[in-house]
This record gives sequence, structure tokens and C-alpha cells, in this order.
Amino acid sequence: MRLFRRLKSLFSQKSPELKRFEKRLQYTFGNTYYLEKSITHRSVQNHHAGNYERLEFLGDAIIDQVVSNWLFKKYPKSDEGILTKKRSSLVNRSFLSMLGRNLKVMDVVRIEQSVNTKDPKVIANISADVYEAIVGAIYLDGGFKEAYKFINKTLCLSEHLAGEDQNYKGQLIEYCHCNNLPAPQFNIVESHGPEHEKTFVINVIISPEQKWRGIGSTKKSAEQDGAQLAINSLLGS
Repeated sequence: MRLFRRLKSLFSQKSPELKRFEKRLQYTFGNTYYLEKSITHRSVQNHHAGNYERLEFLGDAIIDQVVSNWLFKKYPKSDEGILTKKRSSLVNRSFLSMLGRNLKVMDVVRIEQSVNTKDPKVIANISADVYEAIVGAIYLDGGFKEAYKFINKTLCLSEHLAGEDQNYKGQLIEYCHCNNLPAPQFNIVESHGPEHEKTFVINVIISPEQKWRGIGSTKKSAEQDGAQLAINSLLGS
């Protein structure tokens, strides 16, 4: 019992880093164990909280349920095909990755140095995984209502950013023009991989203080990804 209390006390202590992360999440964990677990990569061995894979599994299911319910209520006249398409755009890995990167999850992820965190694909995958894990963690810590609130404010209310057919690059250029900002620059930072499976990384730059990094399998998709992050940030979504 004494050991349990000591461990419970240890888990309840939050570093300044985690407290800042909670502010970004706009959710405060009652049990730090779930927060720690949601940001611990499987490469980390013998961590007291374990890794986030089980939370990721749980979060994925909760996201699907919440988004389905939200779309069903928001679009009462839409048929099954349209609802399915809208749901797919909201729960796909690319969009979840963007949400994770908006929350700056890579700043807090516990991960071994053996994992190449400079690889854009690794960053994209981990960002999506951790977003799902955070949903699972919030559900276990605060219940379905809190998980629903988190998904609603971070995912559902960003629906306008999830459409695959949107021209985010064009939107960003128009936004800069209308707000007297410099025209955005789209600069290729790197590209790697075989010809049939290349990954492109592009910096979207408006000013030295306003930079975003896009990732994609083509130059165009990387530009769109970076522009989407920029629009999301500039609009405060």
C-alpha cells in the first residue's frame, strides 16, 4: 500500500513541460499516468507508464464514434455515401497527423534516439498516433464527455480544413494578399526515397517568424500540407 501511494504521488507530479502541453490540449489530467502513457513511444523500454499503442487503439475507436455521431446530427439530409466521405476526410491519417502537429506533440513525445525523428514520415505517423492516444487517455481519465469535447474542439470544428479537394495554397496566397502580408514562399527542404515512393518536405515561409513545414508524397501535396498548417495557424483553428 505504501509503495502504491508513492507511485501514485510520483505519477501525479507534472513537469512544467507537461503543464504547458496540457494548456495546448485545454485539458488537465487528474491522473498523470494516462498523460505519460499517451506520449510514450514503443521504443522506450521499461517506462513506468508503458507505451501509447493501446491508448491509440482506444482513441481510434472513440474518434470514429464521435465523428460519426457528429456528422449524423450536423447533416440530417445527407445520405450514407456523403456521410462516409465526410467521415473519411476527418479521420484519415494525414488529417490526424496535422492535428497532432498543431498540438506540437513531438515536443513532448518520449522516444529513443534510435528512432529517426528527422524522417518526415516518422513525424507524420507519430503525430497521428499520439493524437489518437491522447483521445484514449482523456477518455480513461475524464470519461466520454471530456473525450467528446476534446475531439469536437480539435477535430470536428476544423472540418473546413479537412476537405481533400481544397486548394490550401491558393487560400494562403489570398489570405496574405488580403491581409497585406508578404506572398508565401514554398521552398523544397529535402526529398528522399525511391522514385515510386518519394517523400517531399517543403517549408512554407511568410516571414522569419512565420514558418511551417509540409510533408507529402509529391511536391504539390507537400505544398498543400504546409499551406493547410499555415492557414490553420493564422486563423487560430
